[in-house]
Amino acid sequence: MSKVINGDKSFCYRITHIDNLSHILDHGILNKNHPKASDDYIQIGHPEIIDVRNTMPVRIHDHGNIGEYVPFYFTPKSVMLYNIQTGYYEPLVPMRRPEEILVIRCKMFELAHYASRWFFTDGQANDVASRHYNDLSQLDAIDWENIYACNFTKSDGNTDRARKYQAEFLVQHEVQVDWIESLCVYNENARKKVNSLLKNTNFTHISVYTYPRYYF
Repeated sequence: MSKVINGDKSFCYRITHIDNLSHILDHGILNKNHPKASDDYIQIGHPEIIDVRNTMPVRIHDHGNIGEYVPFYFTPKSVMLYNIQTGYYEPLVPMRRPEEILVIRCKMFELAHYASRWFFTDGQANDVASRHYNDLSQLDAIDWENIYACNFTKSDGNTDRARKYQAEFLVQHEVQVDWIESLCVYNENARKKVNSLLKNTNFTHISVYTYPRYYF
């Protein structure tokens, strides 16, 4: 197995609070504005960024607003996860223990096949410098080198590195449970919790992996 996470550029990753899994198994991964979205869903992202996306258009014809989409990253070790684990933006983004965070892994090419609309970006989707694409042959536009190196520092004066590190794959409205390739967790306690929730569902075929290397 490659030591590089997502070395074959086939996966995309979404993080959520592990307690949201029951809702996901019932309804899929929903955009925040979806009619079936729950007020009890535990939001772990930056609320100001989420709100900005509601009125920001996708820069592809007839693709609506960014806020209509479910976002994924090309690495589980996102800047958002770093902020959540370290409490960097507390109290706006509450600090969480790694075992509270569930990593949902999907295959990009399957999402592109099943979803009615999708796109990917070469940087944080809502940044004006980022370009939007809907052709997977253009994946080389992404800064894979720094994503693989888990490098989003600005300390050397490269202020654009963090934007490019946050390149995204986005699916409009919802991601069905059948489109999930696997669920990844930090430790054995979290794995037992996830398997318990899967046990009495139609989704026991979804693999559950303990991957501490997916966390900071």
